[in-house]
Amino acid sequence: MTWTEAQSYCRGRYTDLATIETTEEMKKLKDTVPAAGYSSKVWIGLYSQIDWKWSDGFTGSGAEYRIWHGSNPNYFKAKELCVGMWEAGWFDAYCQRQTAFVCYKGTLEDSDFVVEKTTKNWTEAQRHCREHYTDLVTVRNQADNDKIQNLMQHEDWVWIGLYRDPQIYWSDGSGYSFSSWYQGPNKLGSMKVVCGVADLQQGGKWRLLSCEERFPFVCYSIPTEVETLVKVRVKLQDSSVDLNDRAVREQILKKLQERFNEKGLSGVTLKWKEKSDGKVFHKEEKGSDKKKKTEL
Repeated sequence: MTWTEAQSYCRGRYTDLATIETTEEMKKLKDTVPAAGYSSKVWIGLYSQIDWKWSDGFTGSGAEYRIWHGSNPNYFKAKELCVGMWEAGWFDAYCQRQTAFVCYKGTLEDSDFVVEKTTKNWTEAQRHCREHYTDLVTVRNQADNDKIQNLMQHEDWVWIGLYRDPQIYWSDGSGYSFSSWYQGPNKLGSMKVVCGVADLQQGGKWRLLSCEERFPFVCYSIPTEVETLVKVRVKLQDSSVDLNDRAVREQILKKLQERFNEKGLSGVTLKWKEKSDGKVFHKEEKGSDKKKKTEL
């Protein structure tokens, strides 16, 4: 199925597409998929939104201008979130890399570009441009691009103002922290959303692909709790004890829980069911002998 079809299927029959949050769960997935007869890519619940933005917040005409080089953006090792430029075009790069950068001063309609040759990472370059000029450069068209190329001279490549946030999510809304990424490219192209597979030919490592591709998929389910109502009759040897006293009820429940645990039923949780009057126990007349017993 496509990723969206797989998501609907899992949500309808189980809980959701598989979420993987620990190395143990990763191992479970790698054991489960081959056992089901699959040895290549399978959809999991991972997806990412691709939203490139300019440092100065520009969204007007030309904000979508791109001149990517080759297979870029390729999100190598799932770490490349900032954009650099060299003579052949643009590429996404690891934001901590140190290089020269281009600022602009004035307004976008009337701006001058400045190449700063002191090497900085992308965040440092952004801060420098904002402190000394206007911001990291926004490139709106071929004329802007050519102007920067002419200024670069002997620089191999420079930072420009384009970047994005990771925006990696799980289908079920779980927080993203644990990861197991393929140490190679994830070709994003012009896609706005990409979806995650576990690639069994790469040791189950995660890769991002077009959500419209069709693969087998892995769902997960949370066992449904079964609730059982058990009636209990208690014979009091001390009539002064109030079974509806909360402390007494909790003590009885504790003892019952201990008995369950002794029998190996540690997964069972006990709680009292209160009646409409807020009480659990009520006295019961039993038969003609008038023996009084207390009943749950």
